[in-house]
Amino acid sequence: MAKVLSIEIGVATIRVVEMDYQAKKPKVYKCADVATPEGAIKDGYLDPTKMEPLRATISETIRKNKMRAKRVIFTVFSGKIISREITTPVVKEHQIGAFIESNANEYFPIELDEYKLAHSVIQSYYDGDNAGRHKVLVMAAERELFVPYERLAAALRLQIMDIDYVGNSVIQAARQSAGAAAIMAVKAEPEYALITILHQGTMMIQRTVNYSIGRGNNGAASEEENYMMLTGTVTRMMDFYASNNEDNKVEQIFLMGEGSRSQTLLDMMARQTGAQCRLLDNVRSATATKSMADAHVNVFAAAIGAGVQSVGFDAEKVKERHETNYLSACFLMILLFGVAAGGLCYVSIVPYNTAFAEQQSLQRRQQQLEPARVVHDQYLGLKDFVDQVRYGNRLTEHFNDGIIDFLEELEVKLPEDVELTDFSSDDVECVMTIRVGDKETAAGIIQMLREFESLETVVVESLIEEVTEETLGDIIVEVAQGNEVKTINFTVKCTYKTEVLEVPVPTAQPPAPEGVDVATTTE
Repeated sequence: MAKVLSIEIGVATIRVVEMDYQAKKPKVYKCADVATPEGAIKDGYLDPTKMEPLRATISETIRKNKMRAKRVIFTVFSGKIISREITTPVVKEHQIGAFIESNANEYFPIELDEYKLAHSVIQSYYDGDNAGRHKVLVMAAERELFVPYERLAAALRLQIMDIDYVGNSVIQAARQSAGAAAIMAVKAEPEYALITILHQGTMMIQRTVNYSIGRGNNGAASEEENYMMLTGTVTRMMDFYASNNEDNKVEQIFLMGEGSRSQTLLDMMARQTGAQCRLLDNVRSATATKSMADAHVNVFAAAIGAGVQSVGFDAEKVKERHETNYLSACFLMILLFGVAAGGLCYVSIVPYNTAFAEQQSLQRRQQQLEPARVVHDQYLGLKDFVDQVRYGNRLTEHFNDGIIDFLEELEVKLPEDVELTDFSSDDVECVMTIRVGDKETAAGIIQMLREFESLETVVVESLIEEVTEETLGDIIVEVAQGNEVKTINFTVKCTYKTEVLEVPVPTAQPPAPEGVDVATTTE
């Protein structure tokens, strides 16, 4: 199975992971981290002037750790990557990308020619009112963000497979740790913190927090202040989520990234949130090999998640490679077709002569059977005429021809304490006004009408409750106060179930010989 290098370039640290590519549950073989050359990256954008020291640093790390993969995936964080959560209409999963591209202007108020789009399916609905729909995280990033990464891959002599967004990488790394209870994944880095809440593998909330974790100007005190700001934000997000999900509160917090090296941050977060806090030391969607026994998986979790399933920001490169392969395949197919055609021509001379003789024999046979064809054409003409007559007769039928049967059924099934005060009907529908004593009786009558086999639809147009002081005869009513009585008047529109007639299609006929009338027959 092919391997891939999954690389995350941060302000402080570069993380490189060697793992399986496009596997159901990929194996993780090796991981290594190294300090990032100063000034090489800012808000996800690589500095072109720092490309050579960056290349040398990564190349040396790959060499020292004996990583052999020739393909690479980058996972990128940038505050300029815009994300939106949408719910698609009913479309198949492989059609989601095309749907997003055609509606992108509704999600992002930007000039999309300068941006690349990617998406990640958060959840697919299989039943209920949303069956067939998909909850999708849509992302847009400037094209110029990715160009330096493509150049870096070329400088490293690696084939770039994709560029992922860190938000998706975190979801892929943590989603299988989210069971019946909700969890929170906190990726703490020197330049940002990414907070994600998941439930049963589905992302519920994801927010980016701009903090300077572990890089304060006043030593340990400043570092502790930054940790307190981060844990305060985590607590507020937990409270916000709990306010809308009282039965499914966050019970565990998983820490990953550079900040997960700090025991101080872990302890402080546990104290302030009251939740169980631990390191994300196991990416359940991947399998760690024995060589990973001493590795800090929590530090490399996002890079591993990108290798599990990336969003496809650089899918255009993959498409170009596929198209190149298709062109080569087409050329070979044309060449093969030419050789095959020459061989067929060589071996077809004798069969051609045989086929020509058979054709002449069939033409003579056709001339002999010509009188029978004339009779057959006359039969088809008469059949078309009979079909048209039957169709015209059916058009004269109206549903009102059977209105007496409908009224008799209504009279049998309508309770005695119900009064039909008004009735009108045409060929398509009828409108009835009915008076009853209470809403329960009204509901029962409406349900009864909907069970009529002769009706297509039953729609309640109005329902009015009247209070009077008069006695309403034999109608059963509910006594409210003193002599006051209540009645319910409701109007229903019923659409008759009608048969859809199909227009008969004339039978295709060859042109008749001159002098033969196919529209008439003789005895």
